[in-house]
Amino acid sequence: MYLFNDKWEVYISGVNYNPDSVDNTVRADTYVKICDDYSKTILLNITDISHTIEKNIVLKVSFFTPQNDFAFIEGDSLFLFLNDTVCELHIPTGKMINKKRMDRPGTLFSVYRYHQDFIMYCEMDIIRITRSLEVVWDFGARDIFVRYHGEEPAFEMLPDRIRLYDFSDNYYEIDYDGKVIRD
Repeated sequence: MYLFNDKWEVYISGVNYNPDSVDNTVRADTYVKICDDYSKTILLNITDISHTIEKNIVLKVSFFTPQNDFAFIEGDSLFLFLNDTVCELHIPTGKMINKKRMDRPGTLFSVYRYHQDFIMYCEMDIIRITRSLEVVWDFGARDIFVRYHGEEPAFEMLPDRIRLYDFSDNYYEIDYDGKVIRD
């Protein structure tokens, strides 16, 4: 995954990394343990836009962290949605500014921007979260948000609402304030 803005370029990839080994193929400037159980490691290769600063940060994250669509760059912050943990990393220093463990999202499928907030599309919940990592609302249904029947996607963001289907083919619509329009 490649992200950039007017200050930073961030390339995120999977990496095999053991902090206790001298045989790592990547030199990590910083190693951060986010998750202990069912984990994998990812590499954040960060450079400034003029390529005068470069750093490698290795994160030990949940094995269920999505492959794509789980990070956003905003100014000097990198927002990381690592399945059941959400983090804000200060890019110039490589330090975690904020970290929040989510209670019950199930597997995280993807994350979308909505104005200044984020919408998390998870297996069991749809969650709206702010840049300060506060949950605005959380919507759960009768079954997981995966489509078994029909051609329509299980999750679809429209201009004024979110359309959802669950595994039992129940149909829902919620607005961006988390209020149920149709159930």
